[in-house]
Amino acid sequence: MNTKIDKMVLELRDKIVESVSELIKIPSVEGTPKPDAPFGEGVKKALDYALKLSESLGFNVKNVDNYAGHAEFGNSGKLFGVLGHLDVVPEGDSWSVDPYSGVIKYGYIWGRGAIDDKGPTIAALYALKAVKDSGIPVKNRIRVIFGTDEESGWKGIDYYLKKEEIPEMSVTPDASFPIIHAEKGIVNYHFLGETGEWKGNLRIEEIDGGNASNMVPASAYVVLNGELDEAEKLLKEFKPKNDTKINWKKEGTKLRINFEGVSAHGAEPQNGVNAIAPMLDLLSKLNLNNESFERFIKLLNEKIGYEIDGNSLGISGMDGITGPLTVNLGTLKANGDALEAVINIRYPVFFNEERIFSQVKEAMKGLTVERKHHHDPLYMSPDSDLVRLLKEVYEEVTGEEAKLLTTGGGTYARAVPNAVAFGALFPGREFTGHKPDERVLIDDLIMLARIYAQLFYRVLTEW
Repeated sequence: MNTKIDKMVLELRDKIVESVSELIKIPSVEGTPKPDAPFGEGVKKALDYALKLSESLGFNVKNVDNYAGHAEFGNSGKLFGVLGHLDVVPEGDSWSVDPYSGVIKYGYIWGRGAIDDKGPTIAALYALKAVKDSGIPVKNRIRVIFGTDEESGWKGIDYYLKKEEIPEMSVTPDASFPIIHAEKGIVNYHFLGETGEWKGNLRIEEIDGGNASNMVPASAYVVLNGELDEAEKLLKEFKPKNDTKINWKKEGTKLRINFEGVSAHGAEPQNGVNAIAPMLDLLSKLNLNNESFERFIKLLNEKIGYEIDGNSLGISGMDGITGPLTVNLGTLKANGDALEAVINIRYPVFFNEERIFSQVKEAMKGLTVERKHHHDPLYMSPDSDLVRLLKEVYEEVTGEEAKLLTTGGGTYARAVPNAVAFGALFPGREFTGHKPDERVLIDDLIMLARIYAQLFYRVLTEW
C-alpha cells in the first residue's frame, strides 16, 4: 500500500465532509426539462457544483451538454472510469431531519444522496486528488464521470457515452463492498387503462400512490365521491394484509382514504410496507358500477396485490447466482380518464426478459402493457482481471476478505463493458438510500476514499 497517498486521503477528511454536505443541499430530483437543463434545474445545479469543485481541485473537467460531465487526471494511456451519479430519488415523507440539509450528527452526514450516490462519488473524487497531489509518475488516465439521471432512465449516461470515450475498465461506488460481480436484470412494465363510465352513486375522483417505480410506496390515497355508506362500513371492517396504517376524512359527499406504509429500495421490496397493495385490496371489494375501472383494479389486486415474488403473474423463480425474481408495485395513478400502474421487476441473471414480458402481458390481458427502462443483467467472472485487482486492493486496505456479492439493484456498471460496482456500503451497515433519514457514516466515506486511492494508484502506475 502506498502509505504516503493513504496519509494524504486522511488529511482530506474535513474537505470531503464539507463538499458532500454542500452537494446534498442541492435538491437534484429529476425535474422539468429545459434547453440547458435536460433533467431540470436541480440536477443541473448539482452537475455544475461537481464540475466546479473538480476544477478547483486541479482536474481537467468537461460538461457534456448538461447531460453528464467528468473530471480527469492523466494525459495519456488507457482510460479507467469511475461512474457516479448526482441525481436522487424523491425525498418522500417521515424524515427526522431536513432531507436536503446535509446536516452532520452522530458521526453521519444526513440527507438525500448521502449514500446514493453523492457521498461516494465525492469521496472517490477526493481519492483521485490525493493520488494527483502525491506527484507519482502516471502512465494511464482516470476519469470520474458524473451521471445525472441514474434514478429515472439513464438518458444522461447514454448520451454521454455516445459523445465521449468509453473507459476500458470501470467501477461504480453505488452499491456495496466488497465487490458486486452480478446484478439482476431490471425492467419496468406500465399497465394502462381507461376509467370508463360511472353508472352508480359512487365514483372515484382520484388515486395517487407512490413516487417512483424503484421505491416501495410509503403513501397512497384515494378520493371517493357520492354515496359513501358502503365504503364507510367496509373501512371499519377492513384489515390490510401488511402493516399499512389507514386513516380517512369525510367532507360532505367526499371521502379521502390515506394509506401509510414504509419506503424501501425497489430492489428490496421485502424491506418495505407497500401502501398501494391494501388500497387495491380495499377498492376491489367496493361495488363501483364501472366495468373498466373495476377490471383494472381487480386485475392488479389479483395478479400483484401484496405479492413481491411474481407468483400470480406466473413469473416467479430464482437462479443460483442472484436469487429470486422480485416485483415492486411502485406507482398507481388515476385522474381524469386515465389509469396507470408501474411495476419494477428485478430478474435473475440467467432469466429471459422476453419470456417474462410475454407472460405478464398474458396475465394482464385486458390492459395495455408497455415495457420501459429495461436494463440487461450484469455478470462479471470471478476470474476476471478487474475482480482480481479489486480483491487485492480491498483486502490490502481493510484487512478483510473481499467476498463476491450480487444485487438486485442496478448500477452504471452495466452501462459500460468490463465494469462492476465497488462500494459504497460496507458489510453490516444498514442501507438507507431511497428511505427516510438517508445517511452515510463519515468514517465509511473516508475508508472508501482510502480504498479508491490505492485502486487509482495501481491503475495509474501498473495497469
